[in-house]
Amino acid sequence: MKNRYIIPGSCNTAIVNGYNALFEEKRKLGSWREYLCMREVILSRNSEMRDEFSRDLGVITGLLFDIGVRRIGLDHSLGLSPEEKGKYNSSVEKRHKEVIAEKEEEGLHTEMQHHLLKIGAAIGCDVICAANDRSRSHQGNNFSFLCLPKFPELPVDEETLGTIKLVDVVWFEKGSNKIVCAFEVEKSTSIYSGILRLTDLFLSLLEHQKRLYLVVPDNREREVILQLNRPSIKNHGIEIHYILFSDLRLHCEALCRFGENHGIISKISKQVA
Repeated sequence: MKNRYIIPGSCNTAIVNGYNALFEEKRKLGSWREYLCMREVILSRNSEMRDEFSRDLGVITGLLFDIGVRRIGLDHSLGLSPEEKGKYNSSVEKRHKEVIAEKEEEGLHTEMQHHLLKIGAAIGCDVICAANDRSRSHQGNNFSFLCLPKFPELPVDEETLGTIKLVDVVWFEKGSNKIVCAFEVEKSTSIYSGILRLTDLFLSLLEHQKRLYLVVPDNREREVILQLNRPSIKNHGIEIHYILFSDLRLHCEALCRFGENHGIISKISKQVA
């Protein structure tokens, strides 16, 4: 029974609609027999397409959902009324814009991480990026070639260490586990979540003389200032500076060339008064 439930979570209307559209069937929601029939077809088709599709069955479930809510269209499923076609086209256009925006934001995030890793390595620090970003690359430069092979041991509990490992970029004093700089690169996500990760790092490693930075799009500077002025940040005496995307991109090469230590990054950072 361990692998009986192949589709994660409840099989909802959108998933069933997506299944029917993709496989040109007429299965109904709420029937255990219908569910088992769908399950067998999904297992069979996924097995056939595994090299081209995915070993994660959750992915095909997500695909069925997107088809069911008409984020993804199929030529044979477009027998819609004019009103439905209008809604469908609007939905597709909206999703298309969202996907483009997400890719652009992800590309910017990766670019900023690469600049930070490159500068840190150039000035003689050991550098590492977030655990879930090590396989990334920017313009053919793989992060794994710049990063430490593993995160240094720190005198903190496992839960806190797990949080620190998700900080976007960390610079260490060469050959040690002493953190000298930590950076959170923010884009569309809540800036406060990045502040919390840096705060956890600050409060957990009080003996480290580290500098904390948020790296943010130029158009979010005002929001950063508001967040860094929160009493919960100021009252703890936590000093977090911020760097604008445009400044990091513009001055990256100069910092790599002329920087002598981690203090060079302060040349392009800003501080809330």
